[in-house]
Amino acid sequence: MTLLQAILVSLFAYLAWIATPWLGGQGISYHVFGKPLVAGLIVGIIMGDVRNGVIIGATINALYIGAVTPGGAMSSDINFAGYVGTALALSTGVTAEMAVSIAVPLGLVGTFVWQLFATINSFLVHKTDEYALNGEVGKLTFMTLGLPQIIALVLRFIPAFLVLYFGASIAQNLVQLIPEWLTNIITVIGGMLPALGMAVLLKMLLSSPALISYFIIGFIAVTALNLPIFTIALIGIALALISFLNNSSREAADV
Repeated sequence: MTLLQAILVSLFAYLAWIATPWLGGQGISYHVFGKPLVAGLIVGIIMGDVRNGVIIGATINALYIGAVTPGGAMSSDINFAGYVGTALALSTGVTAEMAVSIAVPLGLVGTFVWQLFATINSFLVHKTDEYALNGEVGKLTFMTLGLPQIIALVLRFIPAFLVLYFGASIAQNLVQLIPEWLTNIITVIGGMLPALGMAVLLKMLLSSPALISYFIIGFIAVTALNLPIFTIALIGIALALISFLNNSSREAADV
């Protein structure tokens, strides 16, 4: 990995973080650019391998597809896993399944960075309140917008850069030293992890046992009928409309 590539990937890992406003705030930067699927596209463009970047990003994204951050609490940092994990996978030439195994510990590292960022900022609140009470607008602005982003840049950009620029060659050497039997085990485990992410998502969505029927229809359409995704999406929309209209009719009749 070149110096410029490491800088660009690390910069996007910062810009698309949950704590930064530069790409449109949390609603766009984190929930769009921060997702591993989009991260895979961006990293693929930077590293000149868009196809594998998207494949790896999508595979990592499947693991975290049901992940939520209630109140800012996160079990794993999907942004760090997406950008750094995809870049490391591309630089080492591993499969998408092994990339997922790489992304899991990276997501935990990102969570530690987030907790450290939140802890540091908690000490700045009292000084910010003091500036607000005294009407010191300039200092208040710096404490709310300037200093937190300086801290975010240091805590986000530097770890990502160090892992990518200095760790890529180390990771590549380690991959070459891993025996084939262990590589096969890691590949199998990495292939199972996205299924775990889908299971978490289904558990959240299937609030009623009757909804499992829609999943079964979609499964049959994909595996047995080999229908295109767009066709399956249209069928899903039609079934959702039928269910919604029927429920609306029942509620109107009860009234």
